[in-house]
Amino acid sequence: MHLAAIGLALLAACVIVQSLGMLLLIHWLTRAHHLLESPSTLRRMTLLLSLIVTIVLLHLIQVGLWAAVFWQSDELPTLEAAVYFSLVTYTTIGFGDVVLRPPWRLLSGIEGLTGMLLIGWSTAFAFAVVSRMYELWRQKHEAS
Repeated sequence: MHLAAIGLALLAACVIVQSLGMLLLIHWLTRAHHLLESPSTLRRMTLLLSLIVTIVLLHLIQVGLWAAVFWQSDELPTLEAAVYFSLVTYTTIGFGDVVLRPPWRLLSGIEGLTGMLLIGWSTAFAFAVVSRMYELWRQKHEAS
């Protein structure tokens, strides 16, 4: 029961980080709307690069939350091992060279599911931005 509560708390913390990050990105994109319509390829590429870097940073924060719990609970010997394990687990790569002991290993499944869902959310968000950018470009070129 104790580990289930930890897993749910980490899941909730990740959803909160992701939600706040997405809301900040929406706010930023609303203010930077002119960049979506910019005729400058460099400006549009810079916007997309900024978007992707921010999304990656959001996910690294979430990986860090999981890693901190594994490290502080002495389930992994070093912070580097905890970050490595969490990064591999969150992204569902799962090399298997670093593993948690029972019953803690059950949390790795929750971390993998969390990562899969939130990376999917980020992918959908980035796709929506690129789709909007394309739609604005298409409308501009059809009008001319």
